[in-house]
Amino acid sequence: TDYRCYRSAKLPNDMQVLVVSDERCDQAAAALSVKVGSILDPREIPGLAHFCEHMLFLGTEKYPKEDDYNEHLAKNGGMSNAYTAETVTNYFFGVKPEALESALDRFAQFFISPLFTESATERELQAVDSEHSKNLQQDSWRQSQLLRCAANPEHPLNHFMTGNSATLRDIPARDGIDVRAALLDFHSRYYSANIMNLVIVGRESPDALLDMAQRYFSPVLNHSASVPSEDEIGNGTSPFPSNRLARLVHVVPVNDVRSATFQFVLPGQKRWWRSKPTHYLAHLIGHEGQGSLLTALKRRGLVTELSAGTALDEAGVHVFSVSMMLTEAGEADLAALGDLLFAYIGLMRQAGPDKTLWNELQVVSDMGFKFRPLSDSVSTASGLAHALQEFDAEVALSAGTR
Repeated sequence: TDYRCYRSAKLPNDMQVLVVSDERCDQAAAALSVKVGSILDPREIPGLAHFCEHMLFLGTEKYPKEDDYNEHLAKNGGMSNAYTAETVTNYFFGVKPEALESALDRFAQFFISPLFTESATERELQAVDSEHSKNLQQDSWRQSQLLRCAANPEHPLNHFMTGNSATLRDIPARDGIDVRAALLDFHSRYYSANIMNLVIVGRESPDALLDMAQRYFSPVLNHSASVPSEDEIGNGTSPFPSNRLARLVHVVPVNDVRSATFQFVLPGQKRWWRSKPTHYLAHLIGHEGQGSLLTALKRRGLVTELSAGTALDEAGVHVFSVSMMLTEAGEADLAALGDLLFAYIGLMRQAGPDKTLWNELQVVSDMGFKFRPLSDSVSTASGLAHALQEFDAEVALSAGTR
């Protein structure tokens, strides 16, 4: 049972706030999401949104020492992290409950007065480049980037998410672009209170937590930022026109794996969050029991595992993915994999939607939500901060699963 108390409010600067009062928590937490991500990078500086995320940790006017924030958290049993997604950047931390207020004070300064010093800019560029080098050794990251590179080159979805030393230093320097000036412009343009969502988890009462939010985050400026969303991204350009589809791409993996992935481009599904049609499809295609696609594939000795679900749901497009781990026989007969998959989809189409099955899935989802184990404070804060970019506060806790 969820015993926590949730309360939402809007600050005078139009920042959405959700506080979670948990008198039993052994760690307090906070997260702030901004409705801007790598899809809004300037075309001439791929990776700028991610670079901006890194830079906010490196000193503010009130706390100019570069490692003050992380030092403070470390001294108080805490941690911090952040990530840059396609359309959201999310910052979060955890700390012992007694140190929540002092941590919030430091955290808020990221969004009020970051320094972006020239020395820190050059050093942090190396950290971004190292992260990119690490990503190159991960098959999942490589395939994720490959999907974006397969999109229409005229659409923002075709972009390089993380950036590296070439895109953030070498090429801009060649073209006479001041990356630090671009960082400052990006922050002032998009880091606006009206597209931010703040979540605070602590032992204090909801009123006390809201008071902290008001005290430390009201100074964040509201520039009345306007960012495109869903179909607006790309100004009507299709991210996957017909000439970008019906492709077979061979990938040389880093690890010793044999796999095949079938990806289907669908209309964006976020608007259908209540009925979740792709969850229904994923259940049927990913089913492992008698009469399932997996059973048929295994019987022919073609695969060992199968999974189905969302690979991407951004910019008004949804990429539904069916992934298979292959045997040597499966690797040698990709056509057989496709034949069986499309035959199974044909059976699904012929049978039509099964309302009884859908109702069963709904009941299971409801039960899973009602009796779910409570997430830790940091996961709660970061998850809700991201969810608030897509859902109203009243349903943010349940919309993704229920």
